[in-house]
Amino acid sequence: MGQAALKPSRAAVLGQVDVGLEALFMLESREEHSTVVVKMVPTSLPLPRKIKHHQGRRICRTHSIREAEETAEEEEEDQSLGEVSLSVTSGYGGLQCRDMAEDHLADVYYSAFHLHLSREALLSEAFKISATTDEGVNANPQANSSDTTRITREELLRTLRDIFGVNEAMVKLVDEEVQAREPPRMTLHINIHEAKELRPKTPKETSHPYCFVRVSGCSETFKTRVLNNDLSPSWESQFSTHEPQEAGVEQLKGMRDIREFSRLVRDAAANIQMNEMRNLLGTVTVPLSEMKDQSLTGWYNLVKSKEEEISLISQRESFRANKKRGSLRLSLKLSTVSQLNLIGPHWFDAFLKKVVLYYLEYRSSYGSVKRGGKRWRDRSIHSTGSANITSISTSSTKDCNVGSGNSSSGSSFENETFLSLATPWNGSLSNTIQVLLDHYAATLNLTPPFITLSWWKITSEFFITEQSFLGQLLKTIQGYMAEEKYSEEEIQEIRSSLRKWTSTQFNRLRNLITYFPASNKFVSCPQLEGMLRNLHAIEANPETRQLKVFPKDISVNEQVSEALTDYLKIWWESSLKNRRRNSPTATEDQQLVAAVGVTGEVYTFLSDVCKFYHDVFSREAKISYLRLTYIFLTSELGARVRPLLLKIYDTPSKEKHTHATSSVKHDEADRRALEAGTPVWQLYKKFDSIQKIGENLPDEVQLQTGIRGYHKWFLGGVIRWQERMLVRTRALVTKDVERDEFEVAYTVTNSEFTISLSACETKSNFTIINDSWQRLAWADEVGGEKVAKRLLQDLCGLGTLYTKLVMAKLDSSLREETVPDSMFLPTQTCIGLNNIEYLRQEIDGLPTLLKLSNDDDKEQFSVVKKTSSKMEGSLLLFMDNVIKKIKPILSRAVVGSCDTGNEAQLLQEVLDDRLYVLLRRLDDSNFQRFLLKIWKALILIFCSIVESNSNKRNAEYFKNVCKVLERTWYFFTPTDRRGLDPQEAHCTEYQSLQKTLCNLKMPTESLIAKYYKERYEELQRAHSSYTAELIVQAFFKRTGKLIVEVVMARNICKPSGKLPDTFVQIKLVPSEWFPNISSPKTKNQKRSDAPVFQEKFEFPISPTDHGVKSGHLLFILKNHQIFQSGEAIGETVIPLDGLPSVDTSMASPVQNKVLNMNMPKAGDDYTSIKALQFRTRDKRAVNFLQKIPTRS
Repeated sequence: MGQAALKPSRAAVLGQVDVGLEALFMLESREEHSTVVVKMVPTSLPLPRKIKHHQGRRICRTHSIREAEETAEEEEEDQSLGEVSLSVTSGYGGLQCRDMAEDHLADVYYSAFHLHLSREALLSEAFKISATTDEGVNANPQANSSDTTRITREELLRTLRDIFGVNEAMVKLVDEEVQAREPPRMTLHINIHEAKELRPKTPKETSHPYCFVRVSGCSETFKTRVLNNDLSPSWESQFSTHEPQEAGVEQLKGMRDIREFSRLVRDAAANIQMNEMRNLLGTVTVPLSEMKDQSLTGWYNLVKSKEEEISLISQRESFRANKKRGSLRLSLKLSTVSQLNLIGPHWFDAFLKKVVLYYLEYRSSYGSVKRGGKRWRDRSIHSTGSANITSISTSSTKDCNVGSGNSSSGSSFENETFLSLATPWNGSLSNTIQVLLDHYAATLNLTPPFITLSWWKITSEFFITEQSFLGQLLKTIQGYMAEEKYSEEEIQEIRSSLRKWTSTQFNRLRNLITYFPASNKFVSCPQLEGMLRNLHAIEANPETRQLKVFPKDISVNEQVSEALTDYLKIWWESSLKNRRRNSPTATEDQQLVAAVGVTGEVYTFLSDVCKFYHDVFSREAKISYLRLTYIFLTSELGARVRPLLLKIYDTPSKEKHTHATSSVKHDEADRRALEAGTPVWQLYKKFDSIQKIGENLPDEVQLQTGIRGYHKWFLGGVIRWQERMLVRTRALVTKDVERDEFEVAYTVTNSEFTISLSACETKSNFTIINDSWQRLAWADEVGGEKVAKRLLQDLCGLGTLYTKLVMAKLDSSLREETVPDSMFLPTQTCIGLNNIEYLRQEIDGLPTLLKLSNDDDKEQFSVVKKTSSKMEGSLLLFMDNVIKKIKPILSRAVVGSCDTGNEAQLLQEVLDDRLYVLLRRLDDSNFQRFLLKIWKALILIFCSIVESNSNKRNAEYFKNVCKVLERTWYFFTPTDRRGLDPQEAHCTEYQSLQKTLCNLKMPTESLIAKYYKERYEELQRAHSSYTAELIVQAFFKRTGKLIVEVVMARNICKPSGKLPDTFVQIKLVPSEWFPNISSPKTKNQKRSDAPVFQEKFEFPISPTDHGVKSGHLLFILKNHQIFQSGEAIGETVIPLDGLPSVDTSMASPVQNKVLNMNMPKAGDDYTSIKALQFRTRDKRAVNFLQKIPTRS
């Protein structure tokens, strides 16, 4: 039926039908005064009066009660299948209470029987006649009528029997008694208030209006007084009538179809005296369907009276006036005079409470009703119903005192656990129950404000009632209070009910999770929101605020916050009690397990707060419930867990060490290590989850939390975990290497090289340890970097251990086996080397794997660099041992290739196949290392060959050696496959060897020319050991001569502290290239620090002569001595190919050159000298070396 208390009462409709056809007219008086007519037409058929009288109002109570008890006992004995009866008790104890219950039942049935069943019988007969006589009319008129027209007498009796909990015998007695009673009498009260804006009817532009009232079916008419000269009259006249229209009923029984019913209405309108229609100001048609809640008040526009407009028309049609004729304000009200046993509005409260209890019990037992669904029909509920029906007991004491006006609930619904999970009740009732309530309220003459208040008092006591429905009731009550519709006594009832309700709501907040479980948030959320809104509505409305219904004189938000705080305290103490955390006899391990359970409950609670409660309280009460809950629970949790952990880990260092070494064997000792699966680990992860919940809270909340810096509490557990992890992992690595046969177990995808099982297992250990560390999520501000550094050191130590074990195994294999000619490294050895390189690369990536920052790069990453360097050094050392074994093979191949000048013996026969095998077996890094080792070994072999044959072999032999070396270099640095980097292969040893070979393969004259070239390049560089400067001029003439002019010398050093006698000697070198050319000298210049020579010399050579391209012009500054050859002070050279060819006719052919002069360095500083020194059997080389002056 919807929200019954807010819907129009059906009593109003029934009252209109009892009155019959009403017509209210305003006519002109006999004295020619202007009048107004108001017509009121009913919307439903009139009810007949019951003429039958009963003989005595009450039947023998004692006999009826005894018979009812005996019948109930017989029915209970007949239950053979163990069915459970619907246990909604009558609520009336003792004989007096049973009489009262029977009276109450009879009164309710009386109102429904006379106001509903009589009308339904008459309507059904009329519709039946019309349906059979006219095919053009709808054959099922009930389809367009209300659902209440389908309710039968049996349904009413069956529903009342279940509501009052009585047996069939009692129902029969009540039925007989009600049929014997007089039907209730409906009285229509008419109040003509005033009119306005009437049209003038006199020459003086005024009127003398009055109202003529005639009620159809009533023998009397009513008339207001005449108000002269007034276009806005105010009468305030009251009339009432309750006589039915007997003639209309008899005529209705004789009609045959709907068309005759229409003529009946028109005939009633035709009975109006047409001579009274003169000077008619207008009429008003008031449909009875507009009468809501048994009353109607309003302004109505006047329309011109026409016969066709007197029939049933709506108020909206009445407003369609072509001309404005004014308007009339009137009031209609219905009242009932009934024969009731129990008089008083509080009996409606008692019946409503029984109805709600019955309906909720029915609803919980037959959970087929869905919120917002289609209105469901009554079902037959027998006293022997389903065994699943929940028993609901009511207090007989409280129900017996219903007459006192107290609406305290005797229901046990508040304690029913299923209510927290049930769908809230939105105030809807079945059609049958709604009919009973409406007619009983109409019989008691209850006003809408009282009915609304009654609904509030009863429904607000049930937690299952939908809060939005209560909000509508509250809003309606506040509106009635503003209109002053309640008496002082009712105001007191409102205050008492609101106080009780608000106190209950705060108590429910103190048991938040019980009444509003987060697991059923689709029900809890609207209920909690509605409750908070209703509390604020009471506070915000001035009518309810002045009642002072709240427990404390503070705002609603503050009271809600206090209630939530109380709930947190209760929840916390309950959680500790359930976990026996405060037990004095509990051990540390038992306390640790209890702490895990409590922390888990705290996390679950905070999660519910985050997902559900926080948004509701923040939106509706402006309360940060997450902040309130987080600060309280974390503070309490930290105050209990922190001392426990500090006590657990506060042990001497020796005991910690003993624990770490024994933890591998005894699992019991690991319960306190911060390792996955242990209680400490579970506790730590729950703290981490709680910390994440509070990350979005403000910084000041983070400072107030009790678990700030909780990582420090678990530092002892981390140390234990690391120690145990290190011992266990080292043992696993040792076992893995011992049983590893270095067979292919895995191929690295990126590099396409193979590794064995031990490397895979060690890498897995790295991953497992890192995963455990990452799950810890250790914060940097509480020593995370230090812990990570220690963990990094441990992992690097594992890499070093693995390398040591593998190398020991490979060295043993290398000593036992001889290296075959077909390969350099066996397959197992290659896989072992790959294992070490694979782990070395993993260790290089440990800082990234452990997500370490670069702030402490020098300190932290140095461990990685040292470990990586050690592992690489072990690989290189092993390769050196391998090279020692294969060096004889390489030496034989190099010697053979050099002797023949064919590199095939070294490259194709020895290196090519073996290196190809290594290319497939070794990873790229190891292959590069081994290739470089072979290359350097070959360089040493070539150097050895050069040294041993430098004084034995000629230049042609060294040309062969140089060619083999060059082809070998290209072999090791290919462009189409993996090989050495050209820059890496072009090492210092190779460059020196290459220069030496280049010199050895040159003739002696070319080496001498190269020496002077090296001297020229030396003099061009800035040098501090110059002995003098020489200014010369040299050029070729076009006629084919070399002209050299020695101008002067300066800045001459003083060998003995005195100025020397100097001269300059000029030579063309190498002398073998310039035969028959002398070496002229300048004149001697005595004791001068800047001797001027100014002497020219001509040499018969041209730029195209042999030897000019690589020849040099040598100037030697000497100290003149009488008895000895001159001592050289310094020398300088000029390349002949750099001299210009000029025309001598020019005034100044070329510019002077300033040449730096010094003495040559030691012979080892010149590659050409080194090569000449090897040629001990070459006289030209030996003589040249003897003549070269050197610096002293």
